[in-house]
Amino acid sequence: MMIRRQKLTLFIDAKESSTVIELKKMIEGIIKVPSNNIRLIVDSTKQPMDDDNQTLADCGLSGTVAKAYSPVLLYLCYRKTGNENEWEPIDVAEL
Repeated sequence: MMIRRQKLTLFIDAKESSTVIELKKMIEGIIKVPSNNIRLIVDSTKQPMDDDNQTLADCGLSGTVAKAYSPVLLYLCYRKTGNENEWEPIDVAEL
């Protein structure tokens, strides 16, 4: 899958049986932002992946949708500083 925020683009390989929190932990290891301050949004549906216990398949990200030559696009958003319930908007630079 391809994960984008501003000028950052990550390519991560995860199984459809992986949970959202496992994916967030992978991202946390790369960008050094705590997983509780990370929100992932599916590009095709614009639905946030807020349930950390859901599997990627539960979020509609299965092997039939996500291919190596055509990865699923997820947007990465951070929690706004000082506000537990507000997230920054999707912000992606043009390729």
